[in-house]
Amino acid sequence: MLELARRSTDLIRKHRNDSVSVISHMDADGVCAAAIMSKALERLEIEHRVRFVHMLYQDVVETLDWDDLVIFTDLGSSQLHNLQKFKGGDTIVADHHLPEAHDGWPELVHVNAHLCGIDGVHEISGAGVAYLIAKELDQKNVALSALAIVGATGDIQNAWGKLRGFNRQILQDGVDAGVVSRETDLLLYGRHTRPIFRALETFTDPPIPGVSNSTAGCITLLKDLDIPYKVGQNWRRPIDLTGEEKRRLATELIARAFMHVPEELVRYVPSLVIGEAYSLLNEDERSMLRDVDEFSTCINSTARHEQPLIGFEICKGDRRVYYRAMLNLLRYHRRCIADGMGFIEQEGLMHTPRGYLQYFDGTGVLKETFVGTIANLTLGHRTCDPYKPIAGIVRERGVAKISARCSKLLFLKGLDLAGAIRNAAKAVGGEGGGHAVACGAQVEEERIQDFLCKFEDEVAAGLGRPSVPQV
Repeated sequence: MLELARRSTDLIRKHRNDSVSVISHMDADGVCAAAIMSKALERLEIEHRVRFVHMLYQDVVETLDWDDLVIFTDLGSSQLHNLQKFKGGDTIVADHHLPEAHDGWPELVHVNAHLCGIDGVHEISGAGVAYLIAKELDQKNVALSALAIVGATGDIQNAWGKLRGFNRQILQDGVDAGVVSRETDLLLYGRHTRPIFRALETFTDPPIPGVSNSTAGCITLLKDLDIPYKVGQNWRRPIDLTGEEKRRLATELIARAFMHVPEELVRYVPSLVIGEAYSLLNEDERSMLRDVDEFSTCINSTARHEQPLIGFEICKGDRRVYYRAMLNLLRYHRRCIADGMGFIEQEGLMHTPRGYLQYFDGTGVLKETFVGTIANLTLGHRTCDPYKPIAGIVRERGVAKISARCSKLLFLKGLDLAGAIRNAAKAVGGEGGGHAVACGAQVEEERIQDFLCKFEDEVAAGLGRPSVPQV
């Protein structure tokens, strides 16, 4: 892959005085990838434009400009068939999704992990591929490894309790450069910012009986384990716990999860409770950007509300205007979550005929860009079965857009939700793809029920289930 990265750098230098555009995926990994590429281009004083898109569907591609050099980051590989308009022009695709063949396009430099024997689902993200190019452009870009780790985390590539594969080399770059630290810790969201009982309350993958979604249950658990959750007037955060307190808490969380998790998934539980945690050492110790997981969530939230440029500027270093804008957007994000979960509470979930897939239709209530966030949060809701995938649907102008999510446990068992949704969408004349735990598709509205049946078939096959449930 380094050879392909070097070919990319040659092409970039060739066009240093020409028009250059960067087109990237509108999620945490894509925003980080675009920021890495932009910072690297700025270091070489190459002027460029940046644009974010959800997917390279044909109608989206038609709106893209053809510059002297077009660089796609964190997308493009799986939709090369839609990029025909760029054939004949110098193009770089820096991606980690499963690639299509691209015969007859000699001007394309296709930097994709899978083409080099590296698993792009598990071992490197789009931001990681962009980082390899940036590092080849200038070794001073090694500090951008921090953003590559944020991107990988945003794509759930740490689902085994730590980053694997090529990501570990990038992680080591970050550690050596003094921009990233790693430690074994409880894998609780908000390690640096939330009171310990709040962090426990939102821990739902895997669900912890008596703890997940229960403030009272969390406080009782901490009292039973003799772990103070407050010192004086100050709430203790997960990062404030002693090593012994963390060990006691981890043991209890794992034991409780064992009682609830299906037997075939039990062995995956420990790595979801305790594992490697990563911090960004140049961020304030109590900032929402200190913990890599929280950083990625912040960036993803800007994309979900169609403000990826805010996250982009945050990634590039702005801690003033755009940081304040991000905080304001996060407040709005929380209100949208409350409204979205209220919708789920009121309307409930529907199920496909054989019960392997649960879904909701948020048409007229949820934004297309936000339905995936609600689907993800619904996995931890009391009305949802966390051991089945969930899909959210929004219909608009004759097109149904679907966002699907599944728990990390199903991913660790081997379910590739992206492959399932891609095959199901293709079977009904649509398009789909994404990541193993978070993906999307669009199909004609009149085909949505056919799609759901095909999607259920694919999910059942991916879980090794019989075509008809056993009684």
